[in-house]
Amino acid sequence: MRKITQGFLCASLAMAAGCSFSNPNVVLSDNIRTVKINAFSNKTVLYGLEDKLFQKLNDALMEDGRLIPSSENTDALLIGDITTYELVPLSFDANGVVEEYKLWIEADLRFVESESGKVLCEEKSIPIDVRFNPPGRSRPGAIIETEQNAQERAIDELASEIVYLLLRNR
Repeated sequence: MRKITQGFLCASLAMAAGCSFSNPNVVLSDNIRTVKINAFSNKTVLYGLEDKLFQKLNDALMEDGRLIPSSENTDALLIGDITTYELVPLSFDANGVVEEYKLWIEADLRFVESESGKVLCEEKSIPIDVRFNPPGRSRPGAIIETEQNAQERAIDELASEIVYLLLRNR
């Protein structure tokens, strides 16, 4: 029985280690309390994503309370790019009408200490994948959603992921 428990513990630790991001050893020091969120640049053709992300990030950080957004005299600076926005049809009905879409967003971010310019965290191609069924589809059990609603969900998820990346070790 003891060998089974030890084996399970080792397997659990190995899986947890494999799930970390590019630099799990980044520890946000206690002197980083405020952050200026620069509007992310939007390298996609879809206007307004950057504004929605800015607002969601601001709200998420305010709600969490460990890192306070501010516009002046901040300890750190958050800089980023929305690099990808794709709407991909996943399934079709017998008439060739799309029944399900995948909305794919990717973003890059850099979190920099204001005074020294030291990069505290940098992530490339943070992926967000949201699936939805468009209006007019009658697939049993399917949740119907517009692209705009799915977009809001994706931006919420992206903001949550960014906040997690900034605060994961604090």
